[in-house]
Amino acid sequence: MNTPEFVIVQTTTDSEEEVQQLAAAAVEQQLAACVQVSQVQSYYRWEGQVHHDSEFLLSFKTTAAAVDKLKKLFADQHSYDEPEVVVIPILDGSPGYLQWMRDSVTN
Repeated sequence: MNTPEFVIVQTTTDSEEEVQQLAAAAVEQQLAACVQVSQVQSYYRWEGQVHHDSEFLLSFKTTAAAVDKLKKLFADQHSYDEPEVVVIPILDGSPGYLQWMRDSVTN
């Protein structure tokens, strides 16, 4: 399977301050064209315990070429011991929107 040009990279955090920090850094450094934020309820097992927490889901609209730089941003700035990093391919989209993403992200 060919690597798509465009992807959505998702991570979560429990802090509004960290949402602003990560989103602003990604857009300012041209690692993402856009970051969308949603409030979610997460149920998960961590270190043998079941947790239920309110979190923020950040969806970074970006290029596949920028993924490694986003991972480095998360490694440097994310507060979680093991932050979620999920990469979802964008298989198609409106040509104008995809061009805007291409123009907004520096590879």
